[in-house]
Amino acid sequence: MMKRFSILTVFLVATLAFAETPEQYFDLANQAYQQSKFAEAVQKYEQILQSGVAGGELYFNLGNAYYKSGNVSKAILNYERALKLMPNDDDLRHNLQLANLMITDKIEPTPRLFLWDWWDSITSSVSLRTVTWLCYCLFVLVIGAIILAMLAPSYAKRRIAFVGGLACTMLLIVGLVVFIGKLHQVNTTDTAIVTANITTVKNSPDAKSSDAFVLHGGVKVFITDKVNDWIKIRLADGKVGWMEQKAAEII
Repeated sequence: MMKRFSILTVFLVATLAFAETPEQYFDLANQAYQQSKFAEAVQKYEQILQSGVAGGELYFNLGNAYYKSGNVSKAILNYERALKLMPNDDDLRHNLQLANLMITDKIEPTPRLFLWDWWDSITSSVSLRTVTWLCYCLFVLVIGAIILAMLAPSYAKRRIAFVGGLACTMLLIVGLVVFIGKLHQVNTTDTAIVTANITTVKNSPDAKSSDAFVLHGGVKVFITDKVNDWIKIRLADGKVGWMEQKAAEII
């Protein structure tokens, strides 16, 4: 499992206030990982997160530390959180695949319309920052084309500016749609990872309700409802039921 070191440390210096500096915390966590003190590395990475600072690299490192310490469920949880911020990271995807191979429950997703798979592949292949910059550049091009169309000395140049501006406008609309989809994906709170070693899913939000099925740690669930301390979940294969909220953590 690969660990990461990046400019996250510099960012932490400007945003945290510990007894020790955040730079020291991050360095100490990395050192603990290198020395195979994975539980200590987990503790220090978690302390950084508890301060309110988060980042893809930090989640990735934390996932690796959890994986090495034997907590596959928490590793998957943090890999999934990192994936929201670093969708194109091959090492991250590889580590997540390895972790998913180790969980007990193998959930086979039900077939769905290819358009949804196509949409998910688009929103999952780009980062929010990339889409934001793309939309910004297209917006600037549209404004430039409008100005050129108004000030161009000849009809031919105005026509070229108009056609170019129209094309950029269409691309901008597509970009904004992807931006909205990606923003929703990053900020969504309707997916979670089962972090309890084993939990019994019920047919209703009541401990005395009949059992629906059993889940083991590491499974991704989709939250569709909540009642008190219970959440209604749906699995990728279509199964639904109620489980205690404390048995899972939001991605």
